[in-house]
Amino acid sequence: MNETPFREADLATARILVVDDERAIVEALTCYLKRVGLQADGVFGAEEAKARIAADPSICVVLSDISMPGKTGLDLAAELLAQSEEARALEIIMITGFADTETAIAAMRAQAFDLVRKPFRFAEIADVVRRAAHSALARRARAAREAEIHHRGRLSEEERQGLLRRLVESEHGLQHTRTALEQSERARYNLLAIVSHELRSPLIPIIGFAEVIATSPGLPPEELREYANLIRASGDSLLKLIEVALDVVALQDRRGLGPAAGDSAASIAQRARAAATEAARARNVVVVPEGGPEVRIHGDLHRLERALFQLLDNAVKASPPGGVVRLCWEPQGPHWTRFEVIDQGPGIPDEILAQLGTPFLQRDMSHSRGWAGAGLGLALARRVAEAHGGELWLATLPEGGCQASLLVPSGAAD
Repeated sequence: MNETPFREADLATARILVVDDERAIVEALTCYLKRVGLQADGVFGAEEAKARIAADPSICVVLSDISMPGKTGLDLAAELLAQSEEARALEIIMITGFADTETAIAAMRAQAFDLVRKPFRFAEIADVVRRAAHSALARRARAAREAEIHHRGRLSEEERQGLLRRLVESEHGLQHTRTALEQSERARYNLLAIVSHELRSPLIPIIGFAEVIATSPGLPPEELREYANLIRASGDSLLKLIEVALDVVALQDRRGLGPAAGDSAASIAQRARAAATEAARARNVVVVPEGGPEVRIHGDLHRLERALFQLLDNAVKASPPGGVVRLCWEPQGPHWTRFEVIDQGPGIPDEILAQLGTPFLQRDMSHSRGWAGAGLGLALARRVAEAHGGELWLATLPEGGCQASLLVPSGAAD
């Protein structure tokens, strides 16, 4: 066997197991090995040796007699080395009283580290044991390094795979962002077109009729009164648009409400219905009130009426000529009232429901849309509800049409 360089300090963690059926030999060897600084223990048979090694991973050298009752040392060596992993590498030293070649060959076949013949000198045994211990420790250290390399390689591969996944996700995210930017740009273009149209439209009759009046001093009083009424109507339309836009901004983040007051739900519903009368008459749509038990609403009444009017105005616009819009209200527990506005229109697309309350969002954002308005009504209604701690939600009904529900604070009527 080739000798392997070693250091005495390397053997501090190595344990040697002496296996022999003769107690005197076991005790003599373990005593000497301890005297020369090695950690040694002894057992008296192969089965006991296997149990000890299984329980104590620090055993790295087995010094075993070949000739023992039951299993021989060669059998023990074959079993131990067949089960041993490099992380718990063992070196087996055989002791024999036979000096023939056949025994040496058998030891080699059993992959023994060395073969020591009886009678032996203890110094010789100690030298062989030290070299065997160092060999076992070197093999274990090499296995540990390889395991660490394998572990680090696996971690590196996992990290590489993770980076690859994140790269793919980033590419997908970039594509989604690019698509979103394109959609945002289209939406911005449509938004500017809508806002420009809704702001400019009332200005046309205002400026036009004002110019007619200014350049026609001889207009009859009746014609002059008609032009003035048209100018006032257009101005009112422009003012309402500006007021709604300012309310949407003021109620951002659930703040900006005016002083709270109380009034009956029926009165609030009647005023909102009255405000929508002209638009309903123009489309031949009937708004039908359906009140439940009388309750008193508490909050910024002006904005609550305006929110309810916006829902009615949308419902009237969505309804077919000759259609019916139902305006319902009923208490929801002791502190809330739910207004419902139900129309007979085409319903709300899912993509609009998903963005409920987004300012300037409309069912149809094209230039040729048949729906007038700037898309601020739902945004206002939602902000009014949320500023009061309530909620707005829309649903497309199975039988057709849309149901808008506005939850606002209330109590029993006075």
